[in-house]
Amino acid sequence: MGDLTADDFSLLPYADLPLGAMKRTAGGRADELVICMDFALEEGVRGLLGLEFVSWWVRDAARAGAAMQVRSLALPPIGEQFGSTLRFRIDWFYTDPDNDMQRLLAAVEALATDLESTIAQQDIVKRIEGRNGPAAVVPGDRPGRPAPPQPVSAGLRTLFRRKPH
Repeated sequence: MGDLTADDFSLLPYADLPLGAMKRTAGGRADELVICMDFALEEGVRGLLGLEFVSWWVRDAARAGAAMQVRSLALPPIGEQFGSTLRFRIDWFYTDPDNDMQRLLAAVEALATDLESTIAQQDIVKRIEGRNGPAAVVPGDRPGRPAPPQPVSAGLRTLFRRKPH
């Protein structure tokens, strides 16, 4: 992120970056990575409960010192895309002056483990499933809707793993 400046923010390739947070630092900081994890929600109460949990978990991590935030993203309301592009993202600003990949991988693993253990400790899956009966329609099940990204904790774990050749 160190090469990115505030002048770059209006350029389309950077539209989904956490621009509000980056404006505060006038661009990317030296030796900083922004790890972005997109996730989609099930429609209805269960999806909102999932968002509430993820929002709390990220807020709690930020209060403990992690440079993270949750944001919503959408494309402009043009034609048929309106109502079908909403997605959510966790931004994690990771800085390591040594650029040590093993340290980064360990940090990602620790974050994913913390999320999974918090879900288990709080019995989140059972609490959410008990609130609204059978699963609602999931984005991606209808034509024109993108399939939801993988679960956040699974995505964190696989973010930097190499794919077999």
